[in-house]
Amino acid sequence: MIHPKWIVLVGLLCCAHCYENLSRRPTTVLTQSSTYNGQTASFANDGNLQTDDLNCSHTAPNNTKAWLQVDFGESYSINNVKIYYRRDGNRMGEWKQFRFRQFYLDISNSSATQTATLHRTRCYTDNTAYPNLPPNIIDIPCKQTARYVIVETTYDALEDNVFGAILEVCELEVYGCETTCRNNVCDGVGNCTDGCVDGYWGPPACNFKCPADCKEPNCIMYSGQCNSCKSGFWGDTCSSLCPLHCIGRVCDKNSGSCTKGCTSGPNGDTCNRTCSPWCVGGICDKQSATCFNGCVQNYAGSQCDEYDSNHYGFSCSLECNHNCVNSTCNGTTGLCTLGCKRGFYGYKCDRQCTCCPSGCDRLTGRCNGDCPVGKQSPVPNTENMSSLYVVITALCISLLVNIFTIIWIFRNKACKRQDVNQEKKKDTDSISIPGMYDTADENAGYQELGQLSGPSHYDHLQGPATNK
Repeated sequence: MIHPKWIVLVGLLCCAHCYENLSRRPTTVLTQSSTYNGQTASFANDGNLQTDDLNCSHTAPNNTKAWLQVDFGESYSINNVKIYYRRDGNRMGEWKQFRFRQFYLDISNSSATQTATLHRTRCYTDNTAYPNLPPNIIDIPCKQTARYVIVETTYDALEDNVFGAILEVCELEVYGCETTCRNNVCDGVGNCTDGCVDGYWGPPACNFKCPADCKEPNCIMYSGQCNSCKSGFWGDTCSSLCPLHCIGRVCDKNSGSCTKGCTSGPNGDTCNRTCSPWCVGGICDKQSATCFNGCVQNYAGSQCDEYDSNHYGFSCSLECNHNCVNSTCNGTTGLCTLGCKRGFYGYKCDRQCTCCPSGCDRLTGRCNGDCPVGKQSPVPNTENMSSLYVVITALCISLLVNIFTIIWIFRNKACKRQDVNQEKKKDTDSISIPGMYDTADENAGYQELGQLSGPSHYDHLQGPATNK
């Protein structure tokens, strides 16, 4: 079994030079000179190819002329026109295409109501005479470009016993392409298979205009990008202007860089920079901006956009301190970037060390070694000493606060412990009962009383008398 995908592919290949049926476009409108029995012109482009009476458009009798017109709304490239005329059957007595004799096919850019045949382009005229019949299905070559296709007749048939010219068209197919398809070649759905005519791009039907500033009349079909640009423009669609200072306003299509250099003054790839005002004579290379004649005083660098190492300030007019090593300083702040000469200190090396043969510290001014005997010690840096005093004071205050905090914590704990002991003692006294120690005290009292109640000296003296 053949896969549907291959069927579609083969169909497309076989139809590489087919044409679109323009009559079936949504914007196409069919009209006719008159209508009989409700059979309007729309019957002729409904896609139904049956040729019996009920499937055909029909003009009214008793008119000297009858026509059916196709209006595309705009001009198209027409290749051929295929007409299906009424024929009810082939047997004797069945209706045949009698009224189709002597018809003609015209194309025009004006409608049938506005033009006579003299002002149209004739594609075909039928010369069939009675009793012969023309074919009821006819395919007519008509390679023209127009908005209207008109089928018309003035023939009055003898067989129907009805007077006047009458048309009975069952289907009218007009094959062609957009006028923008090259060689008037497209496929069955309107894709321009041979590309676009000059000035147009875009799948499927080349219905977009190429950018106005493309140099060639054509552009890339699938993107609309220009192959090259008119002078003065650059970019994929040539919509960007070349820089103003490019010589001849000529620049590269892809980057916009000036291919012939810059006019006087500006420089750089796109001529958007100017020579440094510190170039001698204001002259520099157009591409690199290098100053040809060097720099004015106090400026340096190939483009004279840097201060020299011995000056600083907004206009490079201030000299670095001569106590800086090599008299070199920062171009903005004036700080000595390589340090100080011996005997000086500070950011700008504007302070002198006191009695320091070996030099002093760059920031504090303290001597790097001991002073000779009898010499005065270097004067300390007042700013640094003030900072030191502040730090020491803060540390002392912090220490005192900590000490007081610790004492308070210990005292608080001692007080709490004493309160707890007293509370326990009160509890013990309130619940005590007589015990062994209380009984012992009482017995001791009794013992003392017993000792007092024992034999006295009087009793010893009375003993012998009793024996008498």
